[in-house]
Amino acid sequence: MEKILAVYGAAQAEYEPLGFFDNDAEGKKIVGIIVDVGTGDGSFAYQLAEANTGRFVIGIDPSHKGLVETARKIYRKPEKGGLPNALFVLASIEDLPEELNGIANQIFINFPWSGLLRSIVLAEPSAWEALRRISQKGAFIDVLFTYDEKDRLALPAADDEYIQNMKERLEGRGLRILIAKPLGAEQLKSYPSTWAKRLSHGQSRQYFYLRIQVV
Repeated sequence: MEKILAVYGAAQAEYEPLGFFDNDAEGKKIVGIIVDVGTGDGSFAYQLAEANTGRFVIGIDPSHKGLVETARKIYRKPEKGGLPNALFVLASIEDLPEELNGIANQIFINFPWSGLLRSIVLAEPSAWEALRRISQKGAFIDVLFTYDEKDRLALPAADDEYIQNMKERLEGRGLRILIAKPLGAEQLKSYPSTWAKRLSHGQSRQYFYLRIQVV
């Protein structure tokens, strides 16, 4: 991890966040460390690392099954798709390795489901404290999520009241909501995530985007 920090580490004040819905900075030479929590098949983390060679991308997931192909790919020679600026770690959000403490300039959580979805949406302390622990002060946490009546898991409707309630809970833990807005299926079609592409062509449902900052 010391070697990664030496090459890709960036002070948060110098970091320009990647964004897909607000025309934020994108570029190959901007340094920084990005963590993709619940990386699934690893395609989002892979595409971020490939498009932003100055940034180191760490994909985290508790299951190795979906990661086998992408994890094998990053260790190939660069001319065959290998990426020296990507790494995959097997861990749950409740058990993130201590080696990650304080390194993240930006965290992405794309379409969490089941326990991770519940932890994020309900602002459960264990999940958000873990995210805060691996973040630099000032780091950005981007969350993209969806659920409907069939998979609500007793979750609240994502309306203004919900956002206000979540805002109050997070502020008590040193986290501030910068952006909270609904998204349409069309906006997901260009998002570099396997689930985004699947959902954008599926049944009609609401999608929500949050950008949160560690303060």
